[in-house]
Amino acid sequence: MLTSGGVSRSVLIGYTIAYQVVTETRYIEGQGRYALAEMVGRGGFATVWRARSLKGYLRGKDVAVKVIPVYSAGERSRALREGQIAEGLRHKNIVETLEVIPGDHEIYLVTEYVRGMPLDEAAKGYEVDEIVDSLTQILEALVYAHGQGIIHRDIKPQNALVDARGRVKLTDFGVAFRAGDTRLTRVGFAVGTPGYIAPEILDGADPTALTDIYAVGATARTLLAHQPYEPPPRLKEFVDRTTSPNPAHRPQSAWAAVKLLTGRKAPAGSISPAERKAPDRLSGGFKEGTLRIINGLAAGWLGYLLAAQILADGAQALGIAAGLGVLAYLLPRLGALGVIVALAVLLIRNQASLGFSALVPVLGGVWVMGAGSANGDVRRLPLGPALALLFGLGTLFGPTLVAGLPLLFGALMRPLGASLSAAAGAFTLICYDLTVRNGFFANGNPFAELPYSGERLDVLPITLGVGGLLDLSQGYLHYFPKLPLLILLWAAMAGVISLAEWAGKWVIGLVVAVVGGALGYALLLSPRAPSGTLASDMISLGLAAIIYGVLRYLVSRVRG
Repeated sequence: MLTSGGVSRSVLIGYTIAYQVVTETRYIEGQGRYALAEMVGRGGFATVWRARSLKGYLRGKDVAVKVIPVYSAGERSRALREGQIAEGLRHKNIVETLEVIPGDHEIYLVTEYVRGMPLDEAAKGYEVDEIVDSLTQILEALVYAHGQGIIHRDIKPQNALVDARGRVKLTDFGVAFRAGDTRLTRVGFAVGTPGYIAPEILDGADPTALTDIYAVGATARTLLAHQPYEPPPRLKEFVDRTTSPNPAHRPQSAWAAVKLLTGRKAPAGSISPAERKAPDRLSGGFKEGTLRIINGLAAGWLGYLLAAQILADGAQALGIAAGLGVLAYLLPRLGALGVIVALAVLLIRNQASLGFSALVPVLGGVWVMGAGSANGDVRRLPLGPALALLFGLGTLFGPTLVAGLPLLFGALMRPLGASLSAAAGAFTLICYDLTVRNGFFANGNPFAELPYSGERLDVLPITLGVGGLLDLSQGYLHYFPKLPLLILLWAAMAGVISLAEWAGKWVIGLVVAVVGGALGYALLLSPRAPSGTLASDMISLGLAAIIYGVLRYLVSRVRG
């Protein structure tokens, strides 16, 4: 240890494999000069030392130095990124980072030294009101951090320090996520501490403010484990809602969590100007919850339609529909596979050829498992393409709104998932109109009228084999080369809406999508189309745009 008169023995880190004892004090040189005194913490990737500042405005005071060994350019980038994020945060409930010092083999993060203990230890003697106060301070720190675009990602009692005055200070932004940064973790790897990681992160979702809110709820649950009595109703509701597996059921921001916990709004000073001026975006939890609900409704209705054709008993069909609906809400891809199996059974019962009977479930399985694994939005709404079929049947809001279906995908999904789902939806609608006439797979009509173009093509018999399907598909493209335009148009409209939602400029996105959609439908129109086809397209797109605009405006007003 250091003595007041000079240097004696001190314990230092060797930074290669083990810790060594040497006879000289280790000094860290930056804008200030710091003498390491004793190690006060050790994690999986770094050590924390109490040090004495030897010059500058902190001269003579204790600081904490986090020593992060780096063995590659990637590790150096991560360590510097942690320091840059922490340096930009100034809040009474966040440990202040004073300086980031890059060394040859280490990165040093110099922070204020908090004389106290981790929250999990301090809370062992807390009453309920003290637990509530500690949680409130953590949430106030998150109100500020989220306003700066920072998601902590590792909220837990051990990362909250309590000083002698009872003030809680959030620390360790080593795995924080900053809006606009490239993700440094591989897809499929959850970042955080088991027990405090939100379920959607384990499912591959990107971190949001709601993941931090879940971790605060898990922290509250840990702290309450030491209490001998049942928590009060407000605190119990706070734990139940913040740790809900469904992000849409949690408080949708840190300040909303403060209000739920305490009954008051967050202090005005803790909400940063950046948060007040944040782009008008729908929350990730709202989007995910809505996608799951739509997927459940689609699976339930499709399940009923398919089961009613297979089973004579209507009650059994309703039971299958209810089961598929619940399954598709909880486990979207498994529910979608259930619908695909029912469709395959129906094809076989209708004497479909081996080509059709195998092709439909194969394509559906590739979409659900392949695209669903690659894209989180598709994973939550794998039955998105089937919505075109549902709208086309007039079973939800009527066929007049089908032209605006890409607006729904764009509003609820990120650009890639929205474009993929919209393109697949257009493809599904074309296949449906070329196959199903006057009922399920009835081949009574000699031709099919394609949606929005009015072009008439031969009905695709379900008795064709794989070779016949390929030949007839090539004939369709040769006879009507505009056929792929609908797929590209839907993908573009959904992508425009999604990008506008991401930028917080949904009004501009709506205008661009509607104008572009109207031009696209006009280009798609066939010279042989019945009169009124284009007018019907425009009415459909306009109605969908009005509904989207009104709902989006109401959501904006509710969110303030």
